[in-house]
Amino acid sequence: MVSALRYFLADNFYLMAVIGAVVLPPAWSLVFCLFALRSDESVRVEKWPMYPQRMRMLNLLAVPVWWSITGALIQYEAKVNPILDVPAWALLVLPLSVGITGARFIASWTGRGLSERRWTIADLFRLSVWASLSSTVPLLLFAAGIDALFGRSLLSVLWIGGAGLLALYAKVGLRSAEGLKPRLVKSGELFKRSHAMARQVGVHLIGVFVYPTGRGRLINAHGGGGFIGMTDVCIHWFHGAQLDFLIGHELAHTQQNHGKKERGIGALAYLGIAATALAAWHLPLIWQFLFKFGAILIPVMIFNFVSRRFELEADRIAVGFTGEGEAAIKALANLYHRSGVPGESSTFYELLSDHPSLWRRINAIAVAGHVPVESVTRIREEFEGGAPAPACLTLLTQAV
Repeated sequence: MVSALRYFLADNFYLMAVIGAVVLPPAWSLVFCLFALRSDESVRVEKWPMYPQRMRMLNLLAVPVWWSITGALIQYEAKVNPILDVPAWALLVLPLSVGITGARFIASWTGRGLSERRWTIADLFRLSVWASLSSTVPLLLFAAGIDALFGRSLLSVLWIGGAGLLALYAKVGLRSAEGLKPRLVKSGELFKRSHAMARQVGVHLIGVFVYPTGRGRLINAHGGGGFIGMTDVCIHWFHGAQLDFLIGHELAHTQQNHGKKERGIGALAYLGIAATALAAWHLPLIWQFLFKFGAILIPVMIFNFVSRRFELEADRIAVGFTGEGEAAIKALANLYHRSGVPGESSTFYELLSDHPSLWRRINAIAVAGHVPVESVTRIREEFEGGAPAPACLTLLTQAV
């Protein structure tokens, strides 16, 4: 029996690898979700955000691992097998994309039961597909481009350029799948406060959008290109000085062109990795393995580092706009609480996150706004002692 199994695995190694790429991501997602659901009911909602964080890290780390495995399969296991008829890029991109999409669906299904979201199965499927198309698939296409560079093929330009275009297009699709369809407004509290503050601080504001959130009830705000936008849930929950801080934060993104700068720096990071790949194709296998991890993780970390710096800068500028440091801290604490986002994150997770942790942001605001330590301590105690809020999903690209 053991001998037969050994021969089967040797003759079908490609097939087993593909099955593993499809099955393992949903399996670890299911394990995390079961752990979350088995936790004490009183803290289940509060603890849930930690599990998607861990799943996102595993999904990201799976990309360089699978890239290395497929490279080894193609380079050293060239045996007669039906899968060998599949193009190398398809072997690299398709199995893991399917697996991680399944993992996201399982996590979204579990999260729906712990939140106020009323998404249907079709909604969850669309969200999972667009989430993979905006993150996992572009990374795998970029990996295919690096492989083409190793082979001195001009197709590398197609793969790398296509990865960037797909990421941009799919983020728009993801917002649409989440129900965030912008509606330009000409009246209302958000419109009046936004234009009044923009005139006061000298920011050229072209328009203001409101996003009806529908079944998803998402918390999101964004600013860039002369526009700012916010979901109707934010407008319902935030008023006065707290709403002014959120508006000021998005006006700061617009004023400083943070979105354009982030995209430019991200593109340069990936092009830098591509240039480095020209000198890495002849490296031994173990060094190629390490290079592939760096090729995926380093640009992500650079982009997220810049994004976190811009978020802190937007917080500081917004406090300067409003002059209300304590209201800014309360707004952030309220936002994170209602979003179900933990106040603290591990160092490794923060490296892979495009937003700083709540307490890092609050400490920076306290310094910029000269907020007394006693006030910060009181707000922190209220945040940590409050009842867990439903774990709503928050868009993180240029969001508060």
